[in-house]
Amino acid sequence: MRPLTLAAPLAAALLAGGCALHQHPSAPATQGSIQGPGYSSETVRYRCEGGAEIEVAYLEFGHGDSFAALHHQGRTALLKSRPSASGVRYIALDEQHSLRWNTKGEEGFLSFLAADHTAQERTLLANCRSIPSLNAGKAAS
Repeated sequence: MRPLTLAAPLAAALLAGGCALHQHPSAPATQGSIQGPGYSSETVRYRCEGGAEIEVAYLEFGHGDSFAALHHQGRTALLKSRPSASGVRYIALDEQHSLRWNTKGEEGFLSFLAADHTAQERTLLANCRSIPSLNAGKAAS
């Protein structure tokens, strides 16, 4: 399975480098983003309802593939962008740990959907907003 073969090295690279990409077309390139031949990256920290914080590393390739890596409850997850009616929706490559990270502008929420055809999506972190102090000088996601 090719996506899982790439998952560990890609997640490690995103989190170890503290970088990831997620730049909206309306957001100009800034000092906080990293761009290379065929890719760009950015890390964004969010504060969610109840005070919980989550850091998400985004990596986007020029050919349209976009990934996010995040750490939640002691586990690091690699997620791939999927079509969404509004904003960007990332779904974990690991179906047994199926997190979903949804963003629109500077806001996001984290949910979980068990690998069961009868399961219902459950919100884990709600009303997450990017934290300006960490993201100063970066494009908002």
